Amino acid sequence: MTAVCFMALGFACNSEPDNTPSNKHFNITSKDLFIVGAEGGNVAITYTISDPVAGATVEVNCSEAWLSFDSSMEGVIIASVSANATSETRTATVELTYDSEVANVTIMQSESAGNNQQPGNGDVLFAAESLDGYYYGQLYAEEFGEVADRYVVMLSDKGVNNAGQAFPDATYYYIDAFAPVATNEAPYRIAVGTYTFDAQNSGKPFTFTAKNSRLMQTTQDDVVETFFTAGEMFVTETSITLNVTVNGKAHTVTYSGDMTLQDVSNNNNNDDDPTTGQENEAKSTYTSDYEITFPGEHRAKWMYEGDYWRVGYSNYTIMIMNKSNGTVFGDTLQLDIITDDTNTDGDFYGKYECSYKAGKNIMMAGFGQGITPVGSWLIEYGSGGMSNYAMLIKGNVEIIDNGNGTSTIILDAYDCKNNHITCNWTGIIEDGN
Repeated sequence: MTAVCFMALGFACNSEPDNTPSNKHFNITSKDLFIVGAEGGNVAITYTISDPVAGATVEVNCSEAWLSFDSSMEGVIIASVSANATSETRTATVELTYDSEVANVTIMQSESAGNNQQPGNGDVLFAAESLDGYYYGQLYAEEFGEVADRYVVMLSDKGVNNAGQAFPDATYYYIDAFAPVATNEAPYRIAVGTYTFDAQNSGKPFTFTAKNSRLMQTTQDDVVETFFTAGEMFVTETSITLNVTVNGKAHTVTYSGDMTLQDVSNNNNNDDDPTTGQENEAKSTYTSDYEITFPGEHRAKWMYEGDYWRVGYSNYTIMIMNKSNGTVFGDTLQLDIITDDTNTDGDFYGKYECSYKAGKNIMMAGFGQGITPVGSWLIEYGSGGMSNYAMLIKGNVEIIDNGNGTSTIILDAYDCKNNHITCNWTGIIEDGN
């Protein structure tokens, strides 16, 4: 699949200017030209109806076999574009009628395109291969002051591992959404409807929050997070179309497939620990004790991860990395800590015990597949690349606010081979959000 983007006002198939005045009752509010890659995807055509006419409905007229339409949601029509196996660009005019009023939308599909392509104007087209997410019910919705169910949905190209963690070198669109309280039982899916971007983080039904909804792009040793600033999301029984603004650029994300979410609505006591069994994935290449150092040029930063481990407390990632002229060298340390409060502004000072059991004042133990660990870990780089790594599985870390803008990190931990891994570092920890 691939997705859609672009708008050209007044575009028509005969290239003549469209000077038709706006309809009285019925008007298109989305783009009137959608360009889709050869792999196909979904586009969301949105409209408004003012002063409704009794008995009138929106009708879709288009004879192209490579297009199908879902008009079950009020205010939006989802057009599904099949893959283009031909060597020619194809174009269709979709005629929408309401009462006696008519509006046209053009859909153009290229003969070849790749996933996540970036058109010349910088807009991004992304066809998600995976949907992962959680149904929280009203477990955490009360913090927003509304009676609604809360969902977290991640649309990505690689999915997540069995602990719900992101893979490296991947793209994730993380959506923190609210919908009316579900009347059905599991399995849960995000409710069908049109969701709007909520800059006030009200938690009202059919919104997604500015506070948590974001684009996450991972590398082998880092995560770059950029929060949405505007957008809409259109959900059907089998698909999601997300149109959001990220760094001033339009991102159109499409997904079609299994919509089932994991039910974590009863996990208020962390009975379903997401790290269950992960201690078997802990690895280390060290054969003796090791002291972590950061000589010369390096950077330390913290990132707020929300209530990532679903225990009701704030989660932070702190990373210290030797890096010069874009090259990583020496030691890289990641600490994955859970505080004892719900702050969001970097108040992570205190002492944390290393454990696989998520909870307050915990440094999450390291685990993961191969050399792609999550939790708390150490990677050592030599002249030929990575030379050693260790996932930290026990011990503690203390993070001290020195009161002068600097912090001290004292790590006293062990890897799975019982090698003693230590660090005593002082410096500035930057806000990496």
